[in-house]
Amino acid sequence: MSNYDFIKAGSKVFWHDPDGGLSDGVYQVVDVPEEIEEDSIILIASGYSEAEVFAAELSPL
Repeated sequence: MSNYDFIKAGSKVFWHDPDGGLSDGVYQVVDVPEEIEEDSIILIASGYSEAEVFAAELSPL
């Protein structure tokens, strides 16, 4: 079991925006790679924005 098992397409996650926390918040996972490492790129979206973020910046709700 990896630390990133909570990252699945359709799951809600909390993004810790490294850019001063400007976009911190709850997002939905849109796309994930088959293998998830801390530096894997995860596509997340909210009602008004989309971002490609590192798996290490996400936490479960």
